[in-house]
Amino acid sequence: MEKVLLLRLPVHHLVAVAHAVLTQRAIRAATHVAHDHGLAFADEPEVLHEGSNVLIHLHPAPVVARVATTTAMVRSGDAWLTREVAVAAHAAAAGAPVVSPTSEMPPGPHRFSGLTMTFWTYVRQSPDPPDPQRAGHALRETHEALRDFPDPLPRMAVMRETEEIIERFAAEGTLDHQDAARLRSAAADARERVDALDLPVQTVHADAHLGNVINTAAGPLWGDFEDTCIAPVAWDLACLVTSGIAFGADPEPGRRALAAYGQELDDAFVTARRLQGTVWSLVFARDHEDARDLSERLLDWYRARWA
Repeated sequence: MEKVLLLRLPVHHLVAVAHAVLTQRAIRAATHVAHDHGLAFADEPEVLHEGSNVLIHLHPAPVVARVATTTAMVRSGDAWLTREVAVAAHAAAAGAPVVSPTSEMPPGPHRFSGLTMTFWTYVRQSPDPPDPQRAGHALRETHEALRDFPDPLPRMAVMRETEEIIERFAAEGTLDHQDAARLRSAAADARERVDALDLPVQTVHADAHLGNVINTAAGPLWGDFEDTCIAPVAWDLACLVTSGIAFGADPEPGRRALAAYGQELDDAFVTARRLQGTVWSLVFARDHEDARDLSERLLDWYRARWA
């Protein structure tokens, strides 16, 4: 009887039900792993955020579980999460303004019931948005701390992954033939322009938009290093401004953050970041109905410019 009732619900209601079920799975998985490692926490954890990850505060412990959901549908294994923990831990140990992996238990990655998760230090977020200038300075400090990161990381993984998603979505029909061809051409052009600059590379955040900054009473902290890779720091600078240039956000905060960082940015990196954001919008649109309009608008930009 319950299955029949679900089938009569509108599609957006079914999607909402699926998301609620996934969130409950994430809570059960995170609490099981935390309990197994001796962490003491309340019976009702607080869900802080639901997006590409479900973030769960295991209060009163100063620990947040990040359970991979949407991103894990594209990325297999847990190497990307292992890199995230290692890079953030290195930056934090050097005194960089970042959210650090927890020391209350092994930070992971851990896997339970088909879900993969990591555990982080809880920081109290200010209700005010981060000051863009301070965020730009904090990003420069983070880059300085990561210059001597010792472990090997994939080079320009963000662009390679973008190209792989285009091919995967073309093969499964998420992208039609014409749109896939447009994005392939745009990817080849973006890679050629970036490579031609031949800039020095280092460990970078790789998703350094201001939405990944947590504002605290002590100042901004950079978090969410799950895209980290080797690239020119210009990739992160492009992340600062492309949300305002291409994705509909207010452009002024990103511009102020870039100015505070104090380095010129070649438009080739903005072009490459636009492409990456467009392709990832397709990832989110598959499972989040409210992301579909943005995905179509971003694709329309390529439809108007690439035959």
